[in-house]
Amino acid sequence: MSIHGVMRISSVSLRIIPLLFIATGHPSCQSKQEDAPKPPPPAASASHVELGILELPEGSPTLAHLQTERVALRPIRTALKAQAGKILANENRLAHLSARVPGRIVAVYADLGARVKEGDRLLLLDSPAFGEAQLEYRKARNALAVTGKSLERAEALLDRGAIGAGEHQRREADYENARADLHEAEEKLHLLGMTEREIRRLAAKTLPHAEVAQVFLRAPFRGEVIERNATIGEVVDPNKMLFTVADLSIVWVRADFPEQQAGRLKTGLTVELRVSAYPDTTFRGGITYVGAVIDPTTRTIMARAEVPNLDGRLRPEMFAEITLLTDEQSVLSVPRAAVQQMGNRQVAFVVRGPRRFEPREVTFAQTATEYVQVITGLAAGDEVVTQGSYALKSELLREQMPTGGPL
Repeated sequence: MSIHGVMRISSVSLRIIPLLFIATGHPSCQSKQEDAPKPPPPAASASHVELGILELPEGSPTLAHLQTERVALRPIRTALKAQAGKILANENRLAHLSARVPGRIVAVYADLGARVKEGDRLLLLDSPAFGEAQLEYRKARNALAVTGKSLERAEALLDRGAIGAGEHQRREADYENARADLHEAEEKLHLLGMTEREIRRLAAKTLPHAEVAQVFLRAPFRGEVIERNATIGEVVDPNKMLFTVADLSIVWVRADFPEQQAGRLKTGLTVELRVSAYPDTTFRGGITYVGAVIDPTTRTIMARAEVPNLDGRLRPEMFAEITLLTDEQSVLSVPRAAVQQMGNRQVAFVVRGPRRFEPREVTFAQTATEYVQVITGLAAGDEVVTQGSYALKSELLREQMPTGGPL
């Protein structure tokens, strides 16, 4: 045995090293030394790894705190992670508003961020074209009144035989034409944004010109003004967008999932999302639409969800981390507590005896419960450590640590 080999002997054997130096020149002594029984190794005071098995010593305090559970089929909901997610305004409750007639803005009633109700005034526009439409309505209204009285007189004269049936029919036709003209003029005012109350106001005998030529731009529903492009004195036409009103009490969430998960997406499934502005809050909603095509560039499929947002914390264009919860399925699973991360691997400890545990590399699928779906590494019936698995991981890492190099 070389001197370097002797120096690697355990602490128990180090006491005979001086004798070896003295006897190296005598073969007989060396033979006796080699034939002498080796001292037994020190008694195990800690766990040790043997053939991939972690064995704890008798009386180890770790054993008293271990709990185990069998790998088995359980009904659980798996969780699918979206590759990308974004908050969007609900397009069914989003309105880009512009004037329906050209004119000049004389008053603005809503500022950026204002909360409005359906029918609230946003701005007042002075429009000669709108004034002309109102005057046409007033003219049609007067024509209907005149032709109506003419028809009444014709009916009275017809009864006395003072006029013929042809004259009565002519006046009746005039009345029907006047009524049709009034209906057309009234519908035109509705198209320009006038309410029934405002139209009834036109029945007055006289109206100031300023009132005849003025038209209000109104909010179409309850919401918030998220964009304003209106300045008093500005001349605008129907092509210019003046306000954007959005109802953000319910927002849309767009989530892009890998192509391979398309078969598991369907409307009605629950989504959970987090945004960086509120990392400790989980928002929930439901899938309302699943895309019909795959994006050819990213190879993803789009799903859209509606998420309640009564407190207004979710804002359009926010990025979101989105998890989709699938329907319950009976899959092979273990408690989440049985899984330990060791470097870039996931490990579960399989029971091999009263004090023996096999650290086995496994792969899992994320779920929405305290159980995780087993993909590889475990079989039904395997008994794995749940409570106390972290302590076993610590023991395993300690045994794998180097004990020092050669002296």
